[in-house]
Amino acid sequence: MPRYQNTFALCLLPLCFLGLTYGSDLASKRLLNIAEKETQIYQKIAENPQFYSEEDLDRRINELVQSYRTYLLDQPDDVSAYILYGKLLRRVQESDQAFLAFLKADELDPEIAVVKQQIGNHLAEEGKGKAALTFYLQAVELEPETAVYHFALGQLIYNFKDEFIKSGVFTQDAIEREMLKAFRKAAKLAPNNFDYQMRLGEAYYDLNSPDWKNALLHWKQVSKLASKKASKQTSK
Repeated sequence: MPRYQNTFALCLLPLCFLGLTYGSDLASKRLLNIAEKETQIYQKIAENPQFYSEEDLDRRINELVQSYRTYLLDQPDDVSAYILYGKLLRRVQESDQAFLAFLKADELDPEIAVVKQQIGNHLAEEGKGKAALTFYLQAVELEPETAVYHFALGQLIYNFKDEFIKSGVFTQDAIEREMLKAFRKAAKLAPNNFDYQMRLGEAYYDLNSPDWKNALLHWKQVSKLASKKASKQTSK
């Protein structure tokens, strides 16, 4: 199995978000124990990427994968477990198996935004932009105040814009409008996220007729944000 990726901050879904409310209390404790072991591995890697040897790391990953599989045999309707299992598989680059786990989670509960997002991610990576768009839009609809879903939607629209226009999903005007709308919403919801602010600024140049005026205004705001961040860091 591939070496574990050091993506703790980006990929680990908070256990408090999942709630681990499905199934019996005993089952929840069992799942929580598996998830905590995974968290501990991530924390060690985050602190020191060389903490584990490759052989030791692979062994621990295999144990985690087996633990999730065994748990799901006993608790086949536990949505939280499928999400955690799917995200682990994504991290170890078992994307097809992860996709199946997220599809199962979506079948059990079609109202979870992160599941829609993960399914959309896989479809986008497979070059299936139209299919991915459906799931990204569902994620945004389910959690309209979550910045990352709007940001991902904007990126998807940009990456597949030619395909969307050619197939009639969007007109040129509509696709530019929806792309900017998504990036603006992400930037608004996460004003301190420098990457989101930068991408919105770049989006004004991605238009068929670049919007120089709004780009300039936005870059001024980004400059102020950068100055504030720098001031806070130097004052510590």
